[in-house]
Amino acid sequence: MTNKEKQTFLKEFGYRVKQHRIEKEMSQEELANLVGYTSDNARSSIQKIESGKSDLPASKIRILAEVLNIPVEKLMGWDHKEPTEEDLQEWDKKYNPGGKLAAEVNLLEEIQKQHGKTTSEAFGLYTQLDSDDQGEIRGEMKQMLKAEKYFPCEEPILNAAHAIEGAPKEDIRHDEDIINAEDF
Repeated sequence: MTNKEKQTFLKEFGYRVKQHRIEKEMSQEELANLVGYTSDNARSSIQKIESGKSDLPASKIRILAEVLNIPVEKLMGWDHKEPTEEDLQEWDKKYNPGGKLAAEVNLLEEIQKQHGKTTSEAFGLYTQLDSDDQGEIRGEMKQMLKAEKYFPCEEPILNAAHAIEGAPKEDIRHDEDIINAEDF
């Protein structure tokens, strides 16, 4: 910010302080006391702010906003404006090509509804990984699923060769091919 820009900002800020003080029907002295200026020259502190000659610390700006009962953003001149249709289209073009975000949000909401928040979170984390790391995670999960705790009963739940003692090797290889497939 150049010195000229700073001077302009301070004058505009001071104008907004004065405008809101007058709307609240407060004198400069009343505002000074409420903000915490207690010396004999408290009123001149507000005069300096309103004339753009005082650069306040953030803590005083916050107190001023509270005393004037307005949001800090409004006092600072950062009024929020609703985005136009053109703004939204520009944002979509830049950050949401093809409308993918809505589809992803819907998918994550459906996963959470069906399988719970933990599964939805795990899926969200998984999708942030590159394809090599996703493959590594799938491999780890496949190994974990071979643990006995996932097949605690004597008889196999599925009629899968790898879960049947004495199954033909050809059938076992077929099952392993399916389990180790990329899309399993």
